[in-house]
Amino acid sequence: PARNVRAPSSKATAKVLATPTAKATAKATAKTLNHKLPLLLWPPNLIGYVRVVTLILAMLDPDPASSFAVWMVTSSLVLDYVDGPCARRLNMCSQFGDLLDHYTDHVTMLWLVAVTSGSGLWGQANFAISTLHNCIAFVYMAAYGHYFKHTATGNFWTRTIEANNYWNFASILYCANCILLPLVKLSFAGSYGLRAHAVSTPLIDLSDQIGAVVTLSYSFAVWF
Repeated sequence: PARNVRAPSSKATAKVLATPTAKATAKATAKTLNHKLPLLLWPPNLIGYVRVVTLILAMLDPDPASSFAVWMVTSSLVLDYVDGPCARRLNMCSQFGDLLDHYTDHVTMLWLVAVTSGSGLWGQANFAISTLHNCIAFVYMAAYGHYFKHTATGNFWTRTIEANNYWNFASILYCANCILLPLVKLSFAGSYGLRAHAVSTPLIDLSDQIGAVVTLSYSFAVWF
């Protein structure tokens, strides 16, 4: 007589997919893909190229506060949270991809601060700090072949900023100075037809100044 056969549950299927054999198969597939594709065509690096293109399009716009420029630079920044996980998932982490990612990050930072810094004393100081920080990053990566957080050693301040993959309060201040507040200024200026370097409030300036101190200190701490 025929017997009733119960279909495997979704939990059972998940357990099968999570077995060492399934994981090994996934790794083997990723390794095979690595051998088939040249480094320059690895998917994480292709995402990096899209980041570069969208950033260049934003920088070429005569009005950095235009909707097009803001969306382009924002797209580039959003993709920064895609290429890394993609590289790790596909086992396609490489020195080239790491440097492409972080050079793009720091060019973005420098451009954002440059187009939103005012002509006053604070604006000039902020732009000088950003220029120093990003140039140090460029030199560091050229000299050591990797980004700050990949160094084998560190000190109290670098470990504080880099803790939890930059998800911490000190890093938030750093990112606010380099990325978040400039983006807010650009978005506000574009929405209300203002010049980006003229948009600010006392609270934004204070947050920006504290963030600039973190940025400046991080610039020197990476060498020790």
